[in-house]
Amino acid sequence: MRPLLFALVWSGTISACVALLTLGRGEALSGRSLAVIAVFCVGSFLGGWLAWGAARLLTWRRRQRSARFAAMVVCLSIATAGLTAFLFFLQLRGYYASSHTHEFSYRMLWEQVFTGATTAYIFVVMGVRVLLPVMLLPLFAASWYFARIEPGGRV
Repeated sequence: MRPLLFALVWSGTISACVALLTLGRGEALSGRSLAVIAVFCVGSFLGGWLAWGAARLLTWRRRQRSARFAAMVVCLSIATAGLTAFLFFLQLRGYYASSHTHEFSYRMLWEQVFTGATTAYIFVVMGVRVLLPVMLLPLFAASWYFARIEPGGRV
């Protein structure tokens, strides 16, 4: 139950941050900006839930809080950014589906690789700048919470 609540709070924090940064830049809340907020919301929820399990698995026999803190920082940042980028990839793949080939072939794999590379570039340029400067404090706070609340296994 604790990982689910953590993922909900993490998702709410990310979504609120993205919404406030969108409004702070003077952009109107349109269908497009709400879709971006929804992608960040779902990606951060899945990332938070997956990061809790991965960090717990990585620190299963560790009793040091610093190890649990470090594991959560790494897992939470990679899982949140990775799953959000994957959801952006699915969006872009859906957009380019009409111009891509549908039969399994070398060309289809080539198109998927370049769509993935384009999505990764767009996410690094546009998406990570939303997460990076503002979300460092919540990232460290969430990791500190994990390190304090999650018990280390007995050696």
